[in-house]
Amino acid sequence: RGLRCGQMSISPSASSASDSRLFASSLSASFLAALLNFPLWRASAIAQSGFELPASGKNWGGKAGRLYSHALAPPFPGAVAVVGGMTWARFSIFYGSDRLKAGLAAGGVTNDVVLRCAPALLCSAIVQVCNMPIIRATITLQNPSAPRLSVYASLRGVVEREGLGGLWHGTSAGLLKTVPKYVTSVAVKDLIGEKQERDNMRRGGDVSKNERLWQSFVKSVAAGVTGAALTNPADVLRNEMFKEGRSGLLGTLRRLNADGPRWMFRGMSKNLLAVAAPVSVTIFFTDLFSQSRLLSAISSSSSSS
Repeated sequence: RGLRCGQMSISPSASSASDSRLFASSLSASFLAALLNFPLWRASAIAQSGFELPASGKNWGGKAGRLYSHALAPPFPGAVAVVGGMTWARFSIFYGSDRLKAGLAAGGVTNDVVLRCAPALLCSAIVQVCNMPIIRATITLQNPSAPRLSVYASLRGVVEREGLGGLWHGTSAGLLKTVPKYVTSVAVKDLIGEKQERDNMRRGGDVSKNERLWQSFVKSVAAGVTGAALTNPADVLRNEMFKEGRSGLLGTLRRLNADGPRWMFRGMSKNLLAVAAPVSVTIFFTDLFSQSRLLSAISSSSSSS
């Protein structure tokens, strides 16, 4: 990210330090994105699941105003689980896919499609399956008409009603949403980032800090919006499966299609905010943190030599 070690002479100790800083930068950015995004995620979960807002809620700016005023108001059911789950998930996907891509390249893999897509596909699929019980429990908790339960109580309730396998109900729809979203976002991030670096090298590497910040912003927004827009239908399908309980993927799809294709756009505007924003924030702040720390590591390494 930012400055590439492969294009500069950096000692092994500096390279190891930059890897550690990238780890810390990615983890910090993932936590920050998850924390800032919780109200947007909550509003999106309510809208896409079709949950009814309480009639007594504040009516600021119509239906959308009611939704966001409810999402911003305490209590925040499942907030710790949501923020923790989002943090490790995005960190594992973005940092993990970067490391896996580097490992594949070092191992002799040269196919561009494999290097761009396989790491994000594998990391996002593993994360989705591992996170599924928490996703199911926390989305269910956002129903305003549901009794206020803890995440543990929500998980226990699912197991009692549907068995242990119920915790992974909706995994197929979740994979349809999560894997293409992150494969697309990571590919767009890498493609734009590599083009920006080539352009910077043509200019002799003379790029100001503000220009790098703008490049990171453009790359981050493009990656986040592209991934979110492509996967809204899968998000709606997954949330409907959660709401219906035992309804399978094809059964839920048939029921939704009975009313026409409009369901595919349900909650689209909220989803673009809830999904694109944290992905964009994660990428942008990872770049911001890693660039500043990496530049410091390189300068200190140069001065010591």
